Order: sequence, then C-alpha cells, then structure tokens
Amino acid sequence: MKTWFCLLCLFVLLISFSGCAYYKSPVVPPLGFFSNVQVPVDVNFEETAIGPRVGEAQTTSILGLFAFGDCSAYSAAKKGNIKRIDHIEHAYTNILGIVTFYKIKVYGE
Repeated sequence: MKTWFCLLCLFVLLISFSGCAYYKSPVVPPLGFFSNVQVPVDVNFEETAIGPRVGEAQTTSILGLFAFGDCSAYSAAKKGNIKRIDHIEHAYTNILGIVTFYKIKVYGE
C-alpha cells in the first residue's frame, strides 16, 4: 500500500511540473490545464502580405519528457512548397500537461 501511495505521489508530481517547460515566443500562451492558442509571430501587420500557399509543421510532447517532430519554419515551407515566407503563425495546445502540440504555419509564395 505504501509503495502505491509513493508511486501515486511521484506521478502527481511529474504531471504538475510537466507544464513548466521553457517557452520563448513573442506571444506567450496562457498556461493552465487546457490551453489552445493561435497567434502570429509577426508584429508588423501593415506590411505583411499573406501568400497564396500554406505550409504546416508540428511537434508533440508527452508529459514534458518525450518530444518528437520537426516544427521548423524550413520544414513547414518545404511541406507547403514555399520559396519565400511572408507570414508565420504558431499554435499551442496543452491538455492537462500530459500532451502538448506545437504547430507552426507559414504563408508565402
């Protein structure tokens, strides 16, 4: 019984700290049990053209311990067959700190 209690405490501790990963961006999404945010990376909207093509790339993190995927602007541009990037957006989804998705979306020609 004591072993199960210790394992449960360890599991709760890991879950509570998994959402505290280092995050740096022009717009930091709100942290919480559930977050679903999509924001632009560009801050100069008057001169931003949205190109006709869109490319996306995504990474996934599980418990803040395992992460996989290529979420670079290069990868997103390559998937969208984009030679010149005009605008970049990113989306962040966090579900109870258990699963986190980070997606980047690029627009261009």
